[in-house]
Amino acid sequence: MDDKVPGEKKFSWWERRTRIEKCLLILTGFSVVVVIYLVSNFLTTFPPTRESLPQDVCLTEKCIRSAAHILEKIDETVDPCDDFYKFACGNFVKNTIIPDDKVVVSSFSGIRDKVNLQLMNLLEEPDRNHEPSHLKLLKKVYKSCMNTKQIETEGLTFVKNGFKDLGGWPVVEPYWNDKIFDWKSLLYRIQKSEWRESFFFSMYVGTDYKDSSKVIFTITQPSMYYEILKKGFNDPTVKAMYNHMVEFAVLFGADRATAISDMKDVIVFRIELAKLIIPDEEQKNKSLNYNPVTIRELQKNYPSLSWLKLINNYLSPIDMFTSDDIINVAIPKYMESLQTFLPNIKKRTLANYMFSTILESLVTHLPEQFRRKELEYQRIVYGKNEATPRWKTCVWQASRLDIAMSSIHIKHMFDKPIKHKVTELVADIKSSFLDTLKKVGWMDQKTKKHAVIKAKKMSCFIGYPEELLDDNNVEDYYQGLELDGDEYSLKVDFNLSRFFHMKHFEELRKPVNNEGWKNQAYTFNVNAFYIEVENTIELPAAMLQDNFFDPDRPQYLNYGALGDIIGHEITHGFDNNGRQYDKNGNVIDWWESETNRTFGQKSQCLVDQYSNYTIPESEINLNGLKTLAEDIADNGGIKIAYRGYLKWLERNKPELPLPALRYTPRQLFWISAATSWCAKVKKEYLKQSVSWSAHSPNYFRILVSFMNSDYFGRDFNCPVGSPMNPKHKCSVW
Repeated sequence: MDDKVPGEKKFSWWERRTRIEKCLLILTGFSVVVVIYLVSNFLTTFPPTRESLPQDVCLTEKCIRSAAHILEKIDETVDPCDDFYKFACGNFVKNTIIPDDKVVVSSFSGIRDKVNLQLMNLLEEPDRNHEPSHLKLLKKVYKSCMNTKQIETEGLTFVKNGFKDLGGWPVVEPYWNDKIFDWKSLLYRIQKSEWRESFFFSMYVGTDYKDSSKVIFTITQPSMYYEILKKGFNDPTVKAMYNHMVEFAVLFGADRATAISDMKDVIVFRIELAKLIIPDEEQKNKSLNYNPVTIRELQKNYPSLSWLKLINNYLSPIDMFTSDDIINVAIPKYMESLQTFLPNIKKRTLANYMFSTILESLVTHLPEQFRRKELEYQRIVYGKNEATPRWKTCVWQASRLDIAMSSIHIKHMFDKPIKHKVTELVADIKSSFLDTLKKVGWMDQKTKKHAVIKAKKMSCFIGYPEELLDDNNVEDYYQGLELDGDEYSLKVDFNLSRFFHMKHFEELRKPVNNEGWKNQAYTFNVNAFYIEVENTIELPAAMLQDNFFDPDRPQYLNYGALGDIIGHEITHGFDNNGRQYDKNGNVIDWWESETNRTFGQKSQCLVDQYSNYTIPESEINLNGLKTLAEDIADNGGIKIAYRGYLKWLERNKPELPLPALRYTPRQLFWISAATSWCAKVKKEYLKQSVSWSAHSPNYFRILVSFMNSDYFGRDFNCPVGSPMNPKHKCSVW
């Protein structure tokens, strides 16, 4: 596919790579070759006989490669009983160079890069007559996004005209008149336009908490980095946000002095708005987030807006609500605060906030000068020194067509039989968790019975739905979507938004179909999920490779790496959030009071344990309450993965250990689990992520969950009282 302008030279794939990408590709290939050579040389010099090694070792190609990858990462100068993360990942952290366009390098990011390159190669192939129309749609989105020359010539004018049609952005309009401005009217108009931004709250249609067979329209507080903004204007990150807003306004056409003054008002507004946000850790009781009211009652409770008009504008043209329709107000306390807060804000500030929020979401579609300013902001806040390559951004844009992208991913890049080879591993770990539930001593019998029923009903979607292999299914889904790859990228984006808006909200009056194959169409996503309202686990195909799973390597490596992730997701069904949902995904209190109290005590042990740790690079304490759900899943997941491996051993002969490594298969289980989480992170990004992430940093995800396991201490013969085998351990599952 030639998406270049006429007369422009067409470069090869290699020529389009940045200098750092070329260097890293060469260094990565070279390092793998060297390590494999060293392992092979070791085996040649010291053949694996009983005389030269304590036991036989596995000498298959996959075992040699696995040993090489582990040797690249571990630091054997560190005692595993002192700090297992530094032992398992020390050389990885020491020798990994973070590319300028990244803020973190890990097993996850490595597979993402691999998948993105594969997808990019497909999207850059010339069109062929026989290829499915959904692949052509993907190529059109990618082509439009890659056309940066068109963005340079059309982008700013298009956005400016759009802003003028909405009444104009005050900071760039010298004759803007606040006497005729009504922020509510602007909000209604934006809701009905392609922008559909809500600004002061979030609105969405999702599964009904109390009846998972239905959906409900929900209004809640906005998604924003409230933790950072609450620190106030003197915080370096908040100042960077402010300067970023000023620079964007100036690039858009504002006088600098006006931008400095107006954006100061906006950042102060954002700080005050952030103070109204109810923190995640204070929203752990899901029942309190379920407050169904009619729209008539909503209007009575919060009369500052015409809610019926606002909601119908947001849904338009799909569905029209009446005042008798029921919606959910997730966080009434926030809505009450907002009701008294907004009337006291200057009209000009509200208008500037609304337009600046829209502009910040459009960086992909704006000229290079905006993207350079965005990078300056990211350099200060996250430590990122180079822009993400355009092709990666455009693969991400094309992936909005997730079902189409998943279909081509599975057909062209995935070894489909692997899907079925993961089934045994999942079954073992699920069975292991059921055994845990049945044996746990702190649960009463009634609560335990409900827990076992829920665990048995938990389903797992592995790899991909078979429907993705049938082009007719995918073609039917995108019927009616027409795209022009020669159009300006934001116009294409609007076209996609209208299509998906129609697709999403046409489900508003229909029952939920949790078995629908379209729900699992993110096969290219390098992640795994537990969906509370469905009581399901999803293991996308992209996860079933490389560090995480290989059917031809020893199972202790697979159970340690992918098994840990599966155990983590299963445990999410019984963490402090997931435990509030029953077997069908409804929020129901099925816990007896005494067992409920015991769960709280066991959870508090983890809260205190994690909160006592500090990030050395920033001297910031972890927030064990914020990360509690993930910490419970980390601690439970590794233990049930280990028990799952023991189940596999009951049916199979013990496997041979790896060459050039003096570790037993059981020790290699732990090493495999730990090395999967090795990460090199920019200190700026690490500092920010501690504020907003639901996960503890990778270092603590391994360190704490392993030290809380008796299995780990036993397998590595760690003395009781040593750092990795403390006398006092925290345990929920």
